[in-house]
Amino acid sequence: MGADEVLLSGEEAVTRIKDMTGHQGAQLVLDMVGIDPTPRMAARVARVLGHLTIVGLGGGALPVNFSSPQHECSVASPYWGSLPELMEVITLAQQQKIKMLVDHFPLERAHEAYQLLHDGKIQGRAVITPHPRALS
Repeated sequence: MGADEVLLSGEEAVTRIKDMTGHQGAQLVLDMVGIDPTPRMAARVARVLGHLTIVGLGGGALPVNFSSPQHECSVASPYWGSLPELMEVITLAQQQKIKMLVDHFPLERAHEAYQLLHDGKIQGRAVITPHPRALS
């Protein structure tokens, strides 16, 4: 998918990120999950003057104190991007620099889609759509 390295979340990932960055931490951390452990880990691996963005809507909280996140590290939890950001994403998609992984399910297979998500067998997104006649 274009990543230089992929790590499973946890202590080994924290150590590896610190090693990869000369113990400075990551310039940009994107938390795509947003449950309690992930923003805490994100704060541990972000660097001074870095950027931590919580994208995931998991309902977790980021504890903030004098030493966490790092000094002058910006934290954002955007729900929507700006129009220029949307245009950048469209351009990246047109250049095939990002790949969208989407599994489509009809409404009558919604339970199956949720079970696959629960079991970790969906890569990317699962989209459930009602029957086209139901939309008219």
